[in-house]
Amino acid sequence: MVLHGDVSQFEVLMKRYQGMVFSQARKAFLSEEEAEDFTQEVFLKAYESLSQFRGEAQFSTWLFQIAKFRLTKVNKKKSHLITDWTEDVSTVADKSKPSVAEILDKEETQLTLHSLIAKLPKSYQLPIHLHYFENKPLKEIANDLNIKLNTIKSHISRGKELLRKWWSHEIEG
Repeated sequence: MVLHGDVSQFEVLMKRYQGMVFSQARKAFLSEEEAEDFTQEVFLKAYESLSQFRGEAQFSTWLFQIAKFRLTKVNKKKSHLITDWTEDVSTVADKSKPSVAEILDKEETQLTLHSLIAKLPKSYQLPIHLHYFENKPLKEIANDLNIKLNTIKSHISRGKELLRKWWSHEIEG
């Protein structure tokens, strides 16, 4: 029985529900690899927490709650990664010691930028993420994604242009 740690029975549940978890992860992450890693992490956490499953809800509901909680934790960590990119958008005049208001403004800027990047077409999101967040050279991105270098340049340029346009609407609105 699964609740008693029968791994083979848990594998049945994984096969049944991994598509559900992966599809949610795919919406939240820029790369398929990140989504796969997240999916594995959710199932590992579920397996470790089986003793807490009381059967009051369906297993899928319980699993979805684990995924939702883990995703919230991941998003909090990711919001700190946006800092480098936001330096181009808004800079703090005095770098010595920012005030509380400046810190809050910066965090709001990061969250806004993150939400705008998430609105970009997927073909723009991944090259932008790889180039600006993972510091990968354009040639390497082109090779990794098996896309022509000029296409990668174009996707990044168009993505940045959309971000600039949306950013100006965010500031005006």
